[in-house]
Amino acid sequence: MVDKVDLVMWAKNGEALLPEVLKRVDEVIPNENVCHKILVDDHSVDRTVEIAKAFNWNIYANPGRGVSSGANEALRHVDCDFFVSVEQDIILSKKWWDKIPKHMENPSVGCAQGVRILTHPVLRLLTDWQYETTGRRPPMFSIDNNIFRTKVIKSMGGFPKICPICTDIATMKTMMLETPYKWIIDDHVVSLHVKDDLRASLEHTYKMGHLCAQTPYCIHEENPKLAVILRILLTSPVRALQIAIKRKCPTMIWAYPLLRLYQLNVHLIWGRVDSQVKSKHPKSVFPSK
Repeated sequence: MVDKVDLVMWAKNGEALLPEVLKRVDEVIPNENVCHKILVDDHSVDRTVEIAKAFNWNIYANPGRGVSSGANEALRHVDCDFFVSVEQDIILSKKWWDKIPKHMENPSVGCAQGVRILTHPVLRLLTDWQYETTGRRPPMFSIDNNIFRTKVIKSMGGFPKICPICTDIATMKTMMLETPYKWIIDDHVVSLHVKDDLRASLEHTYKMGHLCAQTPYCIHEENPKLAVILRILLTSPVRALQIAIKRKCPTMIWAYPLLRLYQLNVHLIWGRVDSQVKSKHPKSVFPSK
């Protein structure tokens, strides 16, 4: 049974949501079960540090940049057998503590998490539409509402630094492939992933994909053929209109083509980078999707 945990968070310019996020953490995870509250600040220029201190979090500076660096700095200060990671834009489910830590009673589980849904209705509609048309839901694993067995992450050498963006993917695959421990996703525990600005969220997704696509060791895909590129460019506005009418969402007329354009750009980068690094790295670190 999980008795005591350390709480960890890595944050950058999170003042807009941090009060609500930290308040929910205090409401959900009983204080008597918390040893340390560890927040690693990634060079914020707003009130992130001040807000975290007001909620009694211990503040440490990110020695580098990005999630993997921040997560590993947080891990350096963990001394409990278990630690909980929550990101700055996640509002935990009220039943998170009652449900998720129970999975750790199984000694073969190295990590357990719930799922999270996007708060912006258009972004959620885009996700649901993808599922309806492809029959595949996007991967739900993350490191933003998790409980970890500390010794497992430390035995892996910490959180993988393979990609500045794909820390969640790399951590999950490293645990599943290189240790005997399991990664559990409980889809009955649903937290909120707060996204209020549609255009900013789409642009953020593009920027993150752009950085990921230029990482030599990350997972790369085939460069799209010209016919596929033309099909995406020509059919996206038509598909957007169909979705807008079917779901009565006029915003989709511009949001869907923009998303597809961003995705296409990232795939093109993936293809260029892939051709450049195959000679140096003929074997992928992880199996293909």
